[in-house]
Amino acid sequence: MTENQDWHDPVAESYAATIAHKVPGYQLLHELTIDVLETELKGTAPRILTVGAGGGEEIINMLQRKEDWLITGVDPSSSMLNMAKRRVAQLQVEARVTWHETSLDKVSAEPVYDAAVNLLVIHFVEKRLPFLKEIARRLQSDAPFVLAFIGGEMKSHAFQQELHMLSLFMQRHGLEKDMFTSFQNRLGCSTHPVPEEEIREELIEAGFEDIRPYFQAGMIKGLVCKRGHREADEK
Repeated sequence: MTENQDWHDPVAESYAATIAHKVPGYQLLHELTIDVLETELKGTAPRILTVGAGGGEEIINMLQRKEDWLITGVDPSSSMLNMAKRRVAQLQVEARVTWHETSLDKVSAEPVYDAAVNLLVIHFVEKRLPFLKEIARRLQSDAPFVLAFIGGEMKSHAFQQELHMLSLFMQRHGLEKDMFTSFQNRLGCSTHPVPEEEIREELIEAGFEDIRPYFQAGMIKGLVCKRGHREADEK
C-alpha cells in the first residue's frame, strides 16, 4: 500500500521550508488537532498513532504541549522520517516516540492505540478505504481519529474558487508562480483531492462513527471521528 511519495532529501528539505506557505492555517491546524485530541482523550499517557509522520510537525507539537503523550510515528520515506527524528532529538524526548520506517500495513495490527492522527497525507493515497481500515484496526473502541486533507470535487466551481484562493495565498507568502503551477499539475495525478461525502462514507465503512468537521481553510478540510465499538471488547 502506498501511503506517501518516496521523498528524497532535497524534496524533504523543500517541503519543510515551504509547507506553511502552501497550506492556509497550517499552524492553526496543528494547534486545533491537539485541542481536539485533548478534548476526546481520557486517562493518562495515551498512545497516539501518527500515520504519515512526515517532517514531524504534528509530533513536535504534541510532545511540546502534552508531557505524558506517547507517540508512534509511521512513514515509509526515510528522508522525511529522518527529519522528524532530528527534530525530536533536539527536544531530548526520544524515549516518548517509537518510529516505523515503513507503510502502515507492516506495523503490528494490535488495537493498542488510544488515538490516531493523519494530517495532509490521505490525498496522496489512491485507495483510501484500505488505508482507513488499517488505521481502524490499530485503534481501541471510541478512540478519536483526526485527519486533514485537500478536499473537494476537482471539477466543481467551489474547488476552482478555492484553487484560485490558494494561488493568491501562495503568492502573498512569497512563493514563485511555478510552485503553484507544479501543485496544480499534480492534481489528479499524484495528489487526489478528497470529496467530503466520499470520505465520510469510507470512514463509516472502515469502522468509524461520530464524524464531524473541526477545521477548514479554503480547500484544506479537517475531520474528527471515533473508532466504532469493536466486537472483541465484549469478551
